[in-house]
Amino acid sequence: MPRHPVRRPAARRASAPPRVLPATWLPDLTTARFAYSGLQLDLLFYLLSTLEEGATTRPVELWLGSFSAAAGKKHNYNYVTAAATALVAQPLTIRGKQEQYRPLRLFDRVRSVPGQGLLQIKLARTGIPYLLELRDVIPAASLRALLQLSSKHTKRIYALCCRYKAKGRTPTFTMPDFKQILGLLDEQGHEKQRGFTSFRKHVLEAAIEQINATTDLRIDCHLEKHGRAVFYLAFTVKSQALPVLPPAAGADAQLLS
Repeated sequence: MPRHPVRRPAARRASAPPRVLPATWLPDLTTARFAYSGLQLDLLFYLLSTLEEGATTRPVELWLGSFSAAAGKKHNYNYVTAAATALVAQPLTIRGKQEQYRPLRLFDRVRSVPGQGLLQIKLARTGIPYLLELRDVIPAASLRALLQLSSKHTKRIYALCCRYKAKGRTPTFTMPDFKQILGLLDEQGHEKQRGFTSFRKHVLEAAIEQINATTDLRIDCHLEKHGRAVFYLAFTVKSQALPVLPPAAGADAQLLS
């Protein structure tokens, strides 16, 4: 498979201090720090498609058949239940004022109805405004393409680029901040994927290739050096026609077409 090019980092004086993040980096879920699994991200994005403005005080219903059809794969009810239940206690921090991060709860509880293949998910009041905003960022027509992206990092990058599509470019992130957003760097600075070459090939280039081939966005990555190391990252974002995907299995796929 040909490697997707990432623009070569521009030279930067070693004495130049790292930039602070611009004010356009908004405190929303696309830049929140959390480490959801791929299945948990699919649950989050699928729930957004069922979320209604005036129906946030009662539990959101997730039917396994509809979820499986949207994702284009058959899901095991017990695995989905375990993943959804873990979301209740899953740590999530969101950027607030003065670059500080604060905890945010999205889910209060999950109730399973196994005989019907149903999950009833109660949303946390504090998280509802952020969920509604993210729902408005990602077009409903693009949901199937998002759910079928193969990597959890690619899903996060796609959602981030959707957030800044109207501007044509994401904010410039420092590499440590961007890796923390993707869950590849913890608060103590420990990396889960060592080496920039591996990060560029398996995260950045893989995400760019798949997003450009299967979604309504065409993105490119711009890297910039501080001294000898790549320290800054930003994406340019353009709209494109949504590629025609093969039909998902199951009649419920029509709900998202």
